Amino acid sequence: MKFGKLASLVLVSAVLAGSFAGCSGNNSVPAGSAASQAASEAVSQADAVGKSGGKKIGFAPTTMNNPYWVCIANTVKQQVEAKGDTFISVDPQNDQSKMNDQIGDLVAQGIDALLVAPVDSAGVKTALEQCKQKNIPVVNFDTPVKDKDMVSTIVASDNYNAGVVVAKDMMSKLPKGSKIAIMHSPVGQACIDRVNGFKKTVGDYFDIVSTLDGKGDTGVTLPLAEDVIQSTPDLKAFFAVNDPSAIGCSQALRAHNITGKVLVYGVDGNPTVKAKIKDGSITGTGAQSPKTMGKKSIEAAYDLIGGKTVEKTITVQTFLITKDNVDKYGVTDWQ
Repeated sequence: MKFGKLASLVLVSAVLAGSFAGCSGNNSVPAGSAASQAASEAVSQADAVGKSGGKKIGFAPTTMNNPYWVCIANTVKQQVEAKGDTFISVDPQNDQSKMNDQIGDLVAQGIDALLVAPVDSAGVKTALEQCKQKNIPVVNFDTPVKDKDMVSTIVASDNYNAGVVVAKDMMSKLPKGSKIAIMHSPVGQACIDRVNGFKKTVGDYFDIVSTLDGKGDTGVTLPLAEDVIQSTPDLKAFFAVNDPSAIGCSQALRAHNITGKVLVYGVDGNPTVKAKIKDGSITGTGAQSPKTMGKKSIEAAYDLIGGKTVEKTITVQTFLITKDNVDKYGVTDWQ
């Protein structure tokens, strides 16, 4: 494991132009999300030099190239700095090996707690072992790890339900036997749970013609979606495991001049996607609340640092946003 890197590991890079992005969101949002830009800039100002006598909180998301993660980071950062403590964020850029190295650096810096959303639910074990050796409490947020005994608590959205609510809405809009495609990202447990919820709910109602690995990334999903459109001219819907992939699907439809003729669903509830739901280019999203995720995660971290007992699983509810209720949640910020 690599040590001795620069003390500052604040590698926030919320790229807000071009294509969109874990599973709870892996990648960037198109230009126009001022709130995400501001959040990214705020997080990037995090001080990586510990304050005398204060606590150090390490934060390792899947990527910082997605406003979903930036929102969680900014929420956590605000809570940490309000206590006079230090927030140290890293950006593994969807690379589990890089994340493991970065967590090793955080451990070397003497963090008092780690908040982590792994790229690979199984591959993060090496980093978790380092934390365990140093008795550092680990709050696993958003994407559950495989080795659950190695984390103190798991704060995650009800990802299974996100798949369920999308499935029910899609079934209400399409007849039985309709051809659909799934844009998956199977290395993350959150995405696996979403697809399981979706498939369990639809059963044999749909003809699932393709299940492809879009990696929760707009740029990866876009050409895959175009291939599906070309090979299945009577396609009726895409289910993407996150909003970045949903953006990729909608871009593919626009490129083929069939926007609105094929339903598109994502998961996250990103402001940019909510705007696209409002204009009709995306059908719906199984929404979650990164603000609630961040608050619950840092609350758990401080409870653990203080020696309090924390529930092993803390669930953040998910729900469907469509054109019928998007105005309730707005299109300029996260819910």
